[in-house]
Amino acid sequence: MKFRRYNFRRNQKIILFLGLIFSLAFITLVVLAIIYLFSTEREVEKVATQFYEYEQNGDFSNSWEMFHSSMKNKFDKSDYIQDRAHVFLNHFGVDTFDFTLSDPEKTENYQLNTNLANTQTVYQLTATYIYQSKYGYLEIDQPVILAEEDQEWRILWKYEE
Repeated sequence: MKFRRYNFRRNQKIILFLGLIFSLAFITLVVLAIIYLFSTEREVEKVATQFYEYEQNGDFSNSWEMFHSSMKNKFDKSDYIQDRAHVFLNHFGVDTFDFTLSDPEKTENYQLNTNLANTQTVYQLTATYIYQSKYGYLEIDQPVILAEEDQEWRILWKYEE
């Protein structure tokens, strides 16, 4: 009976090669995760989520604070707080709502105001409000723009001019 001799060198090379492959795959995943976590898209997503969480909780004062200055000029803070609670909660007969956000899409050279010549890079997404209301199941889609102002991402809504 012949015995096969164990080839330690050959197996050692295979083990080292597989270890190298797994290490590179792990490092790649970690780098991609870090890039995602610190990306502008992720930051924009967090701002939009915070805004709609304030709205969801009826904290319209804090959500108003997250508006771009042009939105603050459009809505007086106390009127906004009163209107949002009245229209989006009281009229539908609900205390809160659920929401979803689409992935943010980068838009270069966006013109914030038709009267202004300056443009900037913004991110656009859609917020969907979901109500289980006294009128049944309702969904309302709202286009949202996030523009940088004073080194912070701020919320804008689209309006027909």
